[in-house]
Amino acid sequence: MLTKELKKQLKEVISKEIELIKYEVFFIIDQDFDIYFLKEFAKHRPQKLLKEKAKTLLDTLLNYLMKETLEKIKNLHPDYQYEFFKENLRNKIKVLLGNRSFKPRPLKIKEKENLLDKINDVIPGLVVSITGIVVALVISETLLLKTVPATSSLVGFVYIVKKLENENKRLKKLWKKQIDSYLKLAKKDLEKWLSDVEKDFLEEWQTFCAKIVHSFFVSTKSVKLQSGQNLL
Repeated sequence: MLTKELKKQLKEVISKEIELIKYEVFFIIDQDFDIYFLKEFAKHRPQKLLKEKAKTLLDTLLNYLMKETLEKIKNLHPDYQYEFFKENLRNKIKVLLGNRSFKPRPLKIKEKENLLDKINDVIPGLVVSITGIVVALVISETLLLKTVPATSSLVGFVYIVKKLENENKRLKKLWKKQIDSYLKLAKKDLEKWLSDVEKDFLEEWQTFCAKIVHSFFVSTKSVKLQSGQNLL
């Protein structure tokens, strides 16, 4: 039902919204926050944003559809235009969607066994600030024996901090790559969902047109439609 131009505009809007999600999520991931917090953020924030953006995109689609529909009915008799507005197709579509609102697929953050996962014993409260970055250290004797050179405790301490920083960078890079792939799939899911909404709108529009045609033939009023007008 949408014209090619409006379809193109809708695709551009979808792409823009996906890029905004990516920007927001990547911006936070790049910050020097606790790595465990960032992992949970990376897992759940994209889904939440997708649900919010889906509502915005739904309104955008309905705006486009209503614009096209109003163009089609502008030459109808005022009585039929009034009947169309009484139908309130925009609200009807939202009601019809019901449990069919956009549901983003789960985002699974995959990662290889990393430095932090290998740690068995926790020393609580050990926090060190390095160049403004607060790093929570979780250290085990086994890990120390395997990874820390046989040098002074200070050198070993700095070594572990450096290892943690490198590991955090690796994880962030991995998560961003996974989120990028996830959002590409989400974009396709959004396009499919909106396409289904457009089909629902078209069905409701066709039902309304059928009612008009029926009313035209059974009504005692003398209502003249523009000759050859094609509502559909």
